[in-house]
Amino acid sequence: MASSSEGLWRSGNLLVIQRGAQLPDRCIKTNQPAYGKRFKVSLTWHHPAIYLLLFSPIIYLIVAIAVSKTVRVTVGVTAETLQKRRTAILWAWGIGIAGSILFFYEISSQFSSSKGTFILLGIIMMLGGLIGGSIASHFLKVERIENEYVWIRGVSKEYLALLPKWDPEWASIEWNK
Repeated sequence: MASSSEGLWRSGNLLVIQRGAQLPDRCIKTNQPAYGKRFKVSLTWHHPAIYLLLFSPIIYLIVAIAVSKTVRVTVGVTAETLQKRRTAILWAWGIGIAGSILFFYEISSQFSSSKGTFILLGIIMMLGGLIGGSIASHFLKVERIENEYVWIRGVSKEYLALLPKWDPEWASIEWNK
């Protein structure tokens, strides 16, 4: 992997990628050979201070969209990793749809002694499905995007162990963590 790790480093439990670098043909989650199986990931990041604008969701959305940085990365994955992701997303969808059915059935039902309980359960299931689906679909997380470099969380420790250690002085970047 040494010859194919140009533009790739490890920084603690983070993968540092230089824009345009080619990732090796190994699963980023398990470090097993990917056998040419690739998955395109679009990673978006904005400075965490922007979350302070959540008091006004509309303003937050406008500012977050305006200042977000996005990078597209093609990573190696095994069929098992993709299957786990698909299964988790399907479970989330199923729970969300079941919650919606329960919610609307109870709203339209005229004879239910525990109407409020099932309506609340339906809402919780819908929200759980939305949140679970969002988490399951994003199996890599961006820690930071700065200049030519991207820091990614959620990478296998074995995968990271094969990469050289990141030295921020190479890129003249301050990293206060």
